[in-house]
Amino acid sequence: MKNTFYCPLQEFGSLSLSGQDARTFLQGQVTCDVTHVSSTQGQAGAYCTPKGNVIANFDLLDFDATLMLHMPLSMVDSVKNAMAKYIVFSKAELTNSTDQWQRIALWGDQATDCLTLLEATIPDVRHSVSNFDGGFVWANNSATNEYIIYCNAQASDRVMGLLQDNASLADESVWQALQISQGLAYVCAETTDSYVPQMLNLQATGAINFKKGCYTGQEIVARMQYLGKLKRHLFIGQVTTTSPLEVGQQIDASKRKNVGKIISLAATGDNTYAFTAVINCNEAQEDQLHLQQDEDAGITMMPLPYEIDPQVFERVRL
Repeated sequence: MKNTFYCPLQEFGSLSLSGQDARTFLQGQVTCDVTHVSSTQGQAGAYCTPKGNVIANFDLLDFDATLMLHMPLSMVDSVKNAMAKYIVFSKAELTNSTDQWQRIALWGDQATDCLTLLEATIPDVRHSVSNFDGGFVWANNSATNEYIIYCNAQASDRVMGLLQDNASLADESVWQALQISQGLAYVCAETTDSYVPQMLNLQATGAINFKKGCYTGQEIVARMQYLGKLKRHLFIGQVTTTSPLEVGQQIDASKRKNVGKIISLAATGDNTYAFTAVINCNEAQEDQLHLQQDEDAGITMMPLPYEIDPQVFERVRL
């Protein structure tokens, strides 16, 4: 099919939560409102330390009466171990369910046609979910025809065969670049416990509910939002360099060192990369930035596709 692509997401995994107290337990742990999650509608969210730093951010959905958190593979066991300290007081069970599912990104002009061939209802709202025989589909961004297919081992050959016949296989970096262009990034092992949610723009992408009540780190997250003291946040950039680019790499400005760090990246051409980075606002908007180890690798800043409430930077007193 024209301009329709797929790729297995090898770097992602799943943490599952089941039992009669699963929802109550998770509601007290994460930034999103778990009560809004149903079998047809999911949420984006984050899990924080008591000091408000993001351990991991994730996509949350309900499949077959089990809550599933989709996140980078490197974070699944870390989140499981962190939550395990508190779940002992609840009638709920945490499971690393990564091996139970194959995850396949699907996007492009005829992506919905592929889903129809799977006999899946088209999830037409962002973060909505629909089931098919052998798995389910997550609407990563229904407005731009971006989906993630989860299929079990029995359905894997059928799903992959259908995609091979009706879409073009792409490198995972293409999907990563698409997410970067939307200002979306996941915390990984190199960046965990380093940023409060607003530094990752999670309040702008719908991953924080400020009305849900208490959860781990809630006081710090709310204080950042309502006292207006944010000094750095997630930006999108492009750079051409012959040096290796890595998550966690330092960004310098012409007048100041260490003004930011790379959160996610994707190769987009010969020695060219798209990336997200948490950068000090003043330098990001006013100064020339470059990679720490390569002063000739000037960074081009790109516009964010969403707005950030300016009062999170400097609260206006009424």
